[in-house]
Amino acid sequence: MGRVDDVDRLLTACEVLGNSEHWFRPEGYHDGLALCIIDSIQSTGSHYASVRNVVGRYRRHRGDAATIDGTGELLATFDTCGGVDGWAREIGNLKPASTRKGASLKAAVIQEVARNLHDDGVRTTDDLRARGALELGNEARRLATKKLWTNVEAQSSGITWNYALMLAGVPGVKADRMVTRFVSRALHGVELSPETAASLVREVAQQMAVPATDLDHAI
Repeated sequence: MGRVDDVDRLLTACEVLGNSEHWFRPEGYHDGLALCIIDSIQSTGSHYASVRNVVGRYRRHRGDAATIDGTGELLATFDTCGGVDGWAREIGNLKPASTRKGASLKAAVIQEVARNLHDDGVRTTDDLRARGALELGNEARRLATKKLWTNVEAQSSGITWNYALMLAGVPGVKADRMVTRFVSRALHGVELSPETAASLVREVAQQMAVPATDLDHAI
């Protein structure tokens, strides 16, 4: 089966998604890097209702400022909550970052990602969009910034990194288990890497004349 066949099969499978005008489109956080980090890291292995609860508690903790908080403000909330454990109890949900025995709390991962980005000058969504842009000549800077994220515990797949970019307004595909499974089924059970699944979704989105991010969420 060739690449063209794969795209055609996935395009056919996407017919079950219905009219694209009726797809759910998440608002994202165009001005709030703190919320991009929290939402993306909390989203793995969780129902989205759980993610919304954590985001909601952060919003209540910070008030109207939450919508524009960057890494500096996010890191400061860990101080006001008394550290990772306090943040997890007051804002987070005490969930571990992975199923590995002894895994750190997601709150600890959020703090470390925020600190890595902050120390490297990525402090706002404008900074993240500039560093993460899929533009010719930006590859080295994008990869270096991605490593600040993916070197943190349980983030090596890059799924949460890609999702944070999407939440900040950079077009992309999260390619989590649900998306990869959908693409695999469309290709009659072929095993795929998240990168390959994401690439196919982007190609199909282009053919459907819809943003790749919208197709990702519809799947």
